[in-house]
Amino acid sequence: MNSAERKVLHVALALFLVGILVRFLPWGLPSVDFVDIGERPRRVETPPLQSKLEYAARGAPEAVETDESVNENLHKKAGKKPRKKKAVVRFPLHINTATADELCALKGVGPKLAEKIIAFREQHGPFDGPASLQKVPGIGKKKLEGMLQWVIFD
Repeated sequence: MNSAERKVLHVALALFLVGILVRFLPWGLPSVDFVDIGERPRRVETPPLQSKLEYAARGAPEAVETDESVNENLHKKAGKKPRKKKAVVRFPLHINTATADELCALKGVGPKLAEKIIAFREQHGPFDGPASLQKVPGIGKKKLEGMLQWVIFD
């Protein structure tokens, strides 16, 4: 080992020992206990879930709730319009009375397919079971299997 390598090894060993001293000695480093940054919007945090369907099935709102007055003030300062709150969809969904927005909450159903389901329901009457729902153009076997656990046929 040459002298340059020895110097690097000595510096590394010294830094290691300083790190151990800082970590384990009782005096430690100074810390900040409290910082006042003023009023902030109150938030209700919700636990992360696997999917929107599971989220809505538990009866929880889809977005984080904030205090209304704080929310409006924040949008006024930013010069933006406040967003509309999304409707909470409760599962299982009654397929024969569901609106387009409620149908869009189903996995694999977008606005166009929701309109097709409603149009088919208005033309042919209420759905009797899975076989009648599968007659809607755009609903195949796999999509039907994904939807069946979230719908009820009245």
